[in-house]
Amino acid sequence: MFKYENTVAGNIDVKKIWELYSDVSRWKEWDIDVESVVLDGAFVPGSHGVMSMKNGQSLPFTIDSIDVEKEFTTSSCLGAVTVSFIHIITETSITHTVTIVGGAKEQMEGMGRGITANLSASMDRLLSMVAQ
Repeated sequence: MFKYENTVAGNIDVKKIWELYSDVSRWKEWDIDVESVVLDGAFVPGSHGVMSMKNGQSLPFTIDSIDVEKEFTTSSCLGAVTVSFIHIITETSITHTVTIVGGAKEQMEGMGRGITANLSASMDRLLSMVAQ
């Protein structure tokens, strides 16, 4: 299993961040690696979407769980490998956790390094958009 977690702290406007999270077309505004995101349906558990990355890859994902204005989790099943993203917000911090399971250790670590390479910078951008 691969796991990476990053937290940024500040005075968070929870409603603003939830607006950015729940409108997936806006993910590209804060996520450095994202070109576009399309969701088939509403921002609710069970909805499926596709993230098109700036490197040309397209990643299918599913919204697994939502606790409105607190957290949501998505997952991408890529063959035997599952990549999960957990997004947690409070009035004082934003935490993103990436886990990867189902592959060889080297495969999961390589994918994880690629996926998380710009995560800290993306979260800094997100924080700048929602800090009070």
